[in-house]
Amino acid sequence: MIVGKYGNEFLNLRRYEEDVSIRNLYEVLAEKVYERRVKEVVISGESTELAEEALDILRNFLYPFQICITDPFDDPQKFFERYETALRIRRELVKVNINPEDKIQGSHSTIIGGREGRGLLLQLARSPYVKKVVPGVIEGNATSAGGGVKLKLTRCDDRGNVRALLIDGATVQQIHVITTASSKEEGVEILKILSGDVRSIHR
Repeated sequence: MIVGKYGNEFLNLRRYEEDVSIRNLYEVLAEKVYERRVKEVVISGESTELAEEALDILRNFLYPFQICITDPFDDPQKFFERYETALRIRRELVKVNINPEDKIQGSHSTIIGGREGRGLLLQLARSPYVKKVVPGVIEGNATSAGGGVKLKLTRCDDRGNVRALLIDGATVQQIHVITTASSKEEGVEILKILSGDVRSIHR
């Protein structure tokens, strides 16, 4: 399904289980997107797993398109209704123009994961919808190794701010993301945008 400037279009593409056929399917879809000069791609599907698969593969074909993922759906009409609501909310979102380095604040100067951990927070801070990234409490074994450094967004609170976890092996640090949202509804949309950014970081 392609959402375009002049209407919505359904593309029926047959999926096979072989990896090569699946990649070919998404390559055809990417060509259709380019033909229609689409600026933003929103992915949804019957399950989160299928949507994430599409996100991972399409990202290779559609760079530097903006690609985001939304909730699973079982009714195309409901998807378009939610999409129109999301567009309305995004048009109302406030943006800030602040140096990402200046957004990392708070009393906890330690950031786990070393340069890689700080780099992940800087990537998050680059969003125009993020005002501050505040590192918080560290839990677990600070000397543990293995598993790599990862950033995981968990939830949006009632004020529209986002909670995240910076993970380095068995060590976890709470991260508070202060957004430009003025409500939980706006915060949920920002969370979706940031989740797409985080997936891009970990690809």
